[in-house]
Amino acid sequence: MKKSGLFAFALAFLTMPGIAASQDAATGRTMLILDGSGSMWGQIDGRAKIEIARRAIGDMLSDWPESRDIGLMAYGHRREGDCTDIEVLADPAPLDRARLRGLMQSVSPRGKTPIGATVEAASKTLASEDVPASVIVVTDGLETCGADLCALGDDLAQRGTPLTAHVIGFDVEDAEGQLACLAQATGGQYLSAANAESLTDALQEVSQPEPAPEPTGPLLVDDFDRAELGSGWVVQNADPSGFILEDSALMTMTVEDGYMGKPDQPNVFLWREAEMPEGDWEISADFTARMGEVQTLGGRRAIVQVGRYADPQTYVVAELYRQGNSNDDMWLKLLAVSGGTSSEATLEIAGDVRGFDLGQILRDFEQKGATLSLVKTGRDYRARLSLDGWTLQDGGPDVLETDPVTVLRSKGTPAIFAGTMGPEQTLTWFDRVEVIGPAR
Repeated sequence: MKKSGLFAFALAFLTMPGIAASQDAATGRTMLILDGSGSMWGQIDGRAKIEIARRAIGDMLSDWPESRDIGLMAYGHRREGDCTDIEVLADPAPLDRARLRGLMQSVSPRGKTPIGATVEAASKTLASEDVPASVIVVTDGLETCGADLCALGDDLAQRGTPLTAHVIGFDVEDAEGQLACLAQATGGQYLSAANAESLTDALQEVSQPEPAPEPTGPLLVDDFDRAELGSGWVVQNADPSGFILEDSALMTMTVEDGYMGKPDQPNVFLWREAEMPEGDWEISADFTARMGEVQTLGGRRAIVQVGRYADPQTYVVAELYRQGNSNDDMWLKLLAVSGGTSSEATLEIAGDVRGFDLGQILRDFEQKGATLSLVKTGRDYRARLSLDGWTLQDGGPDVLETDPVTVLRSKGTPAIFAGTMGPEQTLTWFDRVEVIGPAR
């Protein structure tokens, strides 16, 4: 099977209602947070820290990426002893260097250091648009208003659109690691700066986006070009009457209705020798499938799954399934199960109404095939279906993708399964399984 479009990240498939395109991670929004507490009048080498900070930030803005919006907040600059003294001086917007420099001149230090509340306020402002977001905090002191920065970092990391916090400790000792904890929990950097030069260097480091990874091929591939499955695979609850390697494909046949995650489900295939990379990745499987014919009152409830599986209580899978109800519709689904608790994102992709020729779709899945993928980007997981030179309806996309589901940690091994949710027989041929990293 040819894998059309598998290595392309920019997926243009908004021509079909309800189909979501991938986020464009090349742009984003940043909120710069400037410490306006009274201690910023302290001096280093004969210059006030607030003046050093303004100059260093100005240098950072000279090289700021034009594609990324930036805003400005300050705390402690209007009232003494007030933990609510937090102000948005400029909402995130295309870079206006002169305006931001002027606004920084208006910050006259005098108050407390409510870092946690300010970062929380910044996160709400940045969340108004669903794009990558970050904050850059420049502070010469620790939190003085009672916030637990480690807990805040953990909370930010669990949100649907995570916020990355970079924290620069300017002439401050972070003995208990609170500033570092906030940064590290959100995937950001904590940098310490002792003078004007090191502050300038730290701001430059956190302000420049990391270069995009070079395109890579598959890290691991199995094309099943052999007579036996081999020791690299473990078959959970194996029933040898339900699978065979033939013509460079793993052919599976329904033995008992069910799904990956059902404790006693026969013939769940676990790729034990495949070690998952750190960071972003993709598990994909090329397949063809015989999922029945169109029937007057619904049809076969077929299912194909590709994912990462640890045990029946812990797994993340991409699913293609034929509902088999009165509309006989088909769905793409991302299912994440952790400790028995599930989260999911579903996308209806075809049916026997609304212009779909379900009979032709079923023939194309059997004769032309597709690629089903579980894609991890950051903490977000998506199910993706890439069609092999055909579409579900005229003018439709050849790549479909669910909305993301956030999972803090996943574990387990790559896994594949195909079967039915009813008594009918389903046949699936897996031609190739890959682990790709980094995910695109």
